[in-house]
Amino acid sequence: MKPLLLAVSFLTVALVAVGCGSTDQSVDPPPNVLATVAGEPVTVEQVRALIPDSPLPAVLVAGGYSGPWPQALELAIRDELLGREAARRGITGPTRAHQIATLVTQEQRGAADLTAEDITDDEARTWYQEHRRLFGNVARAEVAWAEFADSAPATAVLERAAGTDAPTFQRLVQEGGATASGTATIDDHGEGADPMISRAAFAVGAAGGVGLSADPKNKRWWVVRVEHISFQQTNWDAALAYKVKSAMASYRQEEHLSRLARSLRKKWPVHVYENRLTDIAGKEEPPT
Repeated sequence: MKPLLLAVSFLTVALVAVGCGSTDQSVDPPPNVLATVAGEPVTVEQVRALIPDSPLPAVLVAGGYSGPWPQALELAIRDELLGREAARRGITGPTRAHQIATLVTQEQRGAADLTAEDITDDEARTWYQEHRRLFGNVARAEVAWAEFADSAPATAVLERAAGTDAPTFQRLVQEGGATASGTATIDDHGEGADPMISRAAFAVGAAGGVGLSADPKNKRWWVVRVEHISFQQTNWDAALAYKVKSAMASYRQEEHLSRLARSLRKKWPVHVYENRLTDIAGKEEPPT
């Protein structure tokens, strides 16, 4: 079994870092509106159009996935902010998407260290060690796991177990109604545990991290906590350097874009109707 990378993209990380903006639960939202940007509505249809056909990643990682609706809403809000800024700067184009793309290109062209060519080998090596889990090649993992017969308790344990220690994890899975639990040592081929447990462990990729792997057809869900993990030794060559620099550049570009979005919220206030977002996400987004 090959290790799977984290299913959370750099874009998702950047969007989460932006935040949802101001909220006011005492105000009833206009019909079919999830947020406003400077009073302009962001509708349910706009947000739904930005949700991929298969929104759930293969493995949910605690603390790293907030669901397709909040993420798509943030993307819709960001598009609205960038579109306004493109218009303010007098950027023209056949479509709004072209105008936003031109704005992003201008922003990134004027910034340093946003391409793979700008990144030195020393910077890339350091980043590689700090983000080793993103590149797979697990040698060995020691895990604690719990199996559930329903997605709801499994997801609840996943959320509650984030950032906790091993004894707390054990207590939470017992209280959560796990149908089975245990520990396992997994080798680089995923042998040593159920493949679904291995899949979650490899996706989490960090000691203390917790993930959820699901097999809804057979009504089985696994919550897995990684106790210890080690990675195979790799030779630093041109191919690996390019892969790391490209990932690092993508991360920096999204961070740069998220800072721009944050600054634009000061010009055009964002208001999110959290109650409506929670309601529609709960109705249309099964957890696994």
